[in-house]
Amino acid sequence: MDEFLLKNSSAVFGLLGAFLGGALSFFASWTIKNREYALQIWGKVIDKRIKSHENIIKLALNMRLMIPLEHKESDDELPRTPKILASKAVFHEFFSDFASLSQQSSTWLTTACKRELNFAQDYLVTLNQYLSSADTKKFPVIGNLIRQDFIDISSELEKSAFSFFENFMTKRKLNNLSDWHKYLPHETNSRLSRTALLLNLVKIKSLCS
Repeated sequence: MDEFLLKNSSAVFGLLGAFLGGALSFFASWTIKNREYALQIWGKVIDKRIKSHENIIKLALNMRLMIPLEHKESDDELPRTPKILASKAVFHEFFSDFASLSQQSSTWLTTACKRELNFAQDYLVTLNQYLSSADTKKFPVIGNLIRQDFIDISSELEKSAFSFFENFMTKRKLNNLSDWHKYLPHETNSRLSRTALLLNLVKIKSLCS
């Protein structure tokens, strides 16, 4: 056996080299394919996350869009109302779109963005309760009273969504779904209590009656 190996050593080493080379080539190819597959999967996840945060920015911009109201020449400031409060039908349409986009996007949002989204939803639900009995003509008047709420809430919502593009988009890591998706109740209640909606509640209720 030893004599055979000595006489055919070059052939034996050639075969071993070919085998090892083939094995290394196979392993390298397998590793590259797995990496490419993982990148393809992550690319799809990133697309979903980008789209979800873009949806939230779109909602925020729609909330902040204002339209002018009729005013007297003596008025110091042009009265404005959020466009989504132009009428009862417009508000209900936005409310429906908000709920739909929120449901589609929520899973892929950062925790901070989820919390701001849920606060905005709590505000809109509260507003909807108070406006349920209001005449459609009163919506713009009420909107003028609470327009700063829409500016403030939409700005925070937009900032939380935009932070994804600044800080998280290139990180191959998903949020922990066990993280609580809302602000603590006392924080939500504290923020709601400082809104123009609740500060002007008596006047708003009188307009809704």
